[in-house]
This record gives sequence, structure tokens and C-alpha cells, in this order.
Amino acid sequence: MKKKKYKIPVSKLNDPDMQAAPAALMRAARRAHQVAHQTGTGVVVRRNGKVVEIEPDLKMYEGL
Repeated sequence: MKKKKYKIPVSKLNDPDMQAAPAALMRAARRAHQVAHQTGTGVVVRRNGKVVEIEPDLKMYEGL
């Protein structure tokens, strides 16, 4: 099975804080999946305009 690669988006804004925001959001998502897995809970995400709870993706935080 092919490993899913998560690509960090690049901000096109000139502000240094905004340049760092996409990477920070990805780190937060990875940590949320890790904590959800450790606690046996789901991760709340928005899909197709609806808020849903999904199983944590173990591949999301490998290497943390």
C-alpha cells in the first residue's frame, strides 16, 4: 500500500507570520491525530461543509 504524503501549503502573503501559519496548522493537525489515537477518540474535521468525527490517521503523525 502506498504511503500517503501530506504536503504543506505555501502562503503567498508577505507577512512572516502568515508564511509560518500553514506549517503550524499542519503540526497542530498531526498532534491532534496523535492525541486522538492515544486517547481512543476521534478527530473532528470539516468535510464537504459538514463537521464530522473521523478516526485518527496514524500516517498523519508518523515521525513526530
